[in-house]
Amino acid sequence: MSGPFGQLQLSRFLALLYAWSGLAVMSAFWISFVIFLAKPRQLASVWPLPMVDAGAPFETNLWQAGLIDLGLIALFGLQHSVMARPWFKERVMRSMPRAFERCTFVHFANAALLSLILFWQPIPIEVWSINAGILDGALWLVFAAGWIILFLGAWSLGIGELLGLKQMQAWANGQEYSQKLKTTRLYHWLRHPMYVGVLLGVFVTPHMSLGHLLLALGFTVYVLIGMRYEERDLIATYGQRYLAWRMARS
Repeated sequence: MSGPFGQLQLSRFLALLYAWSGLAVMSAFWISFVIFLAKPRQLASVWPLPMVDAGAPFETNLWQAGLIDLGLIALFGLQHSVMARPWFKERVMRSMPRAFERCTFVHFANAALLSLILFWQPIPIEVWSINAGILDGALWLVFAAGWIILFLGAWSLGIGELLGLKQMQAWANGQEYSQKLKTTRLYHWLRHPMYVGVLLGVFVTPHMSLGHLLLALGFTVYVLIGMRYEERDLIATYGQRYLAWRMARS
């Protein structure tokens, strides 16, 4: 197919491919991150990627490992926080159609998470280890619950919107997409279900190493900072409607 119509169809196809590829890659990387944290012994001999306590890409001493890991956590946190801010979109991403902004965020988020997994330096000094059968199993259930809460939070917010799929579909159809404040489903009970899920996922484990704890604490700092700026942006966008909903969840 040639001519202006054919070029338009190709542009729409490539735009949708750009959006959906972000979803596909993100799904694989977050599953990899859960395995990275859980470090299941059954996969130790066959899993191709590092885990939080094994698989260092190169040799380092304790201080070098800590600095590298802090840098990777900072990269992840800065990417998620800075690229989500309205000022960044207005100043840095203004040359692209607005429909591409969220998809581009997703691709950069994927790159940040992959970098954290690939270049993480294990610090396998034991902080705690719980081998009691019932308690061990209970902790793994809470660990799994954290990731389920994260997924349900994304579903409540709207996965299609969160990943930029709806925005891109509207752009491909020549339509405008209007973002709305989400206050239903899991957001009816929790102000920040996705953050709650992430913190449960990174902190709850029967076998905590110093490197794993560093990651958990780093993610906590990211969550606290991200929450503050996210709420500020929501107030600026939705005003009293958001404030009333936040008050009801306090």
